[in-house]
Amino acid sequence: MSDKKRKVDNLVNLVENHIRTERHLEQYSNIGDPKYRDMAREKQNVREEQINVLKNQLTNEHPKISPSEHLENLKESYERNTNYLQNNMGNLSYEQISNMATKQKNQRRQMEQLSKDVDESGKYTKL
Repeated sequence: MSDKKRKVDNLVNLVENHIRTERHLEQYSNIGDPKYRDMAREKQNVREEQINVLKNQLTNEHPKISPSEHLENLKESYERNTNYLQNNMGNLSYEQISNMATKQKNQRRQMEQLSKDVDESGKYTKL
C-alpha cells in the first residue's frame, strides 16, 4: 500500500472516530462521568491535531512555508549549486561533480513538478 493511500485511510479513520465520539459526547453528556467526558474531549483535541497534520501532509502543505515560497527556495538553491559547480569545477572530484549533477537534476524535476502543481495564488492544485 502506498504511503499516500495509507495516510488517506488513516485520515478517514480519524475523522470517523472524531465524529462518533462527538455524537456520543452530545447525546450522553448528561449521564456520563465528568472525568470520562474530559478524557474524551482531550482525545478529540489530539485527533483534531492529527487530522490537521495528515491533511497538511496529503496536500504537501508545510505549515510555515507556502508552496510558492518552496518553489522559490528550490530555484535559489538550484542557482547557488550551479554557481558553486561553475566556480569550483577544478577543485572537485568526479564523484562530487556527479553527486552535484544528480542533485541539480532532482531539483529541476522538483521545480518542474511544483510549477505544474501550484496555481497563480501559490496554492497546490493537486493532492
